[in-house]
Amino acid sequence: MARGIAFADFIYEIDNGLDGVNGTAIIASMLLKMDKYNVGTDKKKIKKSTQTEPLIDAHCSMNLNENMFGVHPRYLVGELMLAANTSACYGTQPKRLVEIPVLTLTQFNVFKVYNKLGPATQADTTIDVNHSQDGSAKATYRILKKVIQNLI
Repeated sequence: MARGIAFADFIYEIDNGLDGVNGTAIIASMLLKMDKYNVGTDKKKIKKSTQTEPLIDAHCSMNLNENMFGVHPRYLVGELMLAANTSACYGTQPKRLVEIPVLTLTQFNVFKVYNKLGPATQADTTIDVNHSQDGSAKATYRILKKVIQNLI
């Protein structure tokens, strides 16, 4: 991607979900590196974790494939909403599909998958993704899929 991403480490909550089941409790935490402008207090941004569970001195990564050992974090697959109000993207066109990790289990359970046969406006089915070096430009994405955490 041509734009500059401002990476920062955030606490990722590891849940007790195993064998393709969504977790119900937090058992530990790790660090996850992501764009700091995608994290915030807004309802359409990823929220920071406030957990006090033990921090494992390692990073989990979105770049793992299904054959690599480790924590595969929970994430949302989003589709660019062309009709939505999106501010200017610097350097490149916004991607049509993105994968955004969700740091907290609580927020992951709040997000919903957009129903294309439902009404045009549906609560908790969109997320804002940063498209600038300074957090001033964003694009709105519709949630197509929720992928749960996988421990391999």
